[in-house]
Amino acid sequence: MKFAAQTDRGIRRAHNEDCFYVNPKNNLFVIADGMGGHSAGGIASQMAVAVFQNWVEELNCDSTFSQSKAPSEKISILTELTMESNRRIYAQSQQLGIPDGMGTTLTNGFLNGAHLCYVHVGDSRLYILRDGALTQVTKDHSLVQEMVDAGKISPETARVHPQRNIIRNAVGLEPTLKIDTGCYPVKQGDLVLACTDGLHDMIVDDAEIARLIAAAPNLDAACHNLIDASLDYGGEDNVTLILATPD
Repeated sequence: MKFAAQTDRGIRRAHNEDCFYVNPKNNLFVIADGMGGHSAGGIASQMAVAVFQNWVEELNCDSTFSQSKAPSEKISILTELTMESNRRIYAQSQQLGIPDGMGTTLTNGFLNGAHLCYVHVGDSRLYILRDGALTQVTKDHSLVQEMVDAGKISPETARVHPQRNIIRNAVGLEPTLKIDTGCYPVKQGDLVLACTDGLHDMIVDDAEIARLIAAAPNLDAACHNLIDASLDYGGEDNVTLILATPD
């Protein structure tokens, strides 16, 4: 897996509460967007990502590890790590006595030449760029997505709706957690984009996201293009993204 990643505090936020981790040796990536007052969101996102990072360090596996696992095994690993993140963050919130709790979105996956296996909670997103077209893989756990599903608003309206930042599900807010899992077929030439809402709420046209990536000479430059565009559109939130291609 080849990748590039970038994060930016944005223009209007005092702190960056996004966090990410990529381990190309094992084809693993993780992205999280924290929520909670008094920097609690930053703690939550860091704790979630640390669970995955610690797992890699403790496992000390070679590059054949993720390639040797069936998709169902990969989903099981990601699910357990996501659930462990929820347990740790919820326990920490209870210990600290944070009134409204603390939580984080959490989207993670294994990417190889055949599949993108993922677990998803919240409104960070996974996309696949194939032949110039960007396809959203995950579904937001948000109020506006519920409104779209009920036929009350269009997906286009949801991207600019004033309540688009209200999410219905996050890691660490409750002792139990609902997750989405999936295994998306990929092929050579595909590109995976994982991003927080600081990107997809600012660049509301998927076609523009696709053009900004395609216009770049490499993955690092594509990250810069997307960050710059997010800031140009207002930079109202922290923005973090990972771009990855299968081997």
